[in-house]
Amino acid sequence: MRSFLSFFIIVTLVISSCNQQQKKIVAITAEQNKSFVAQKIKIPVDGMTCSACQSTVKKTIKSLVGVKDAEVSLGLKVAFITYYPDLIKPEQIQKAVNDKGYAAGKPQEVKQ
Repeated sequence: MRSFLSFFIIVTLVISSCNQQQKKIVAITAEQNKSFVAQKIKIPVDGMTCSACQSTVKKTIKSLVGVKDAEVSLGLKVAFITYYPDLIKPEQIQKAVNDKGYAAGKPQEVKQ
């Protein structure tokens, strides 16, 4: 019984410590994001033929570190991306889309 109680106390302390560490990481990340200025671009995307293609392109873009948001239009064949230029370059986004088998065109700045 005594060893179980010791084990329980240790687990509780570890979990508490992890939660505090996660909160610190979230706070630091939020503070760092305040200093970043997001920019918006659009990238033409050829090769999308259905909503699954549209979804794949969107998920690919949104999974990149430095991308804040992405919207992909199947009808317009274009992706609108909000990103942090300090973390990722438009060419890296373009390459990620191309690597999935689609033809991403030249990124163009969107006036906000």
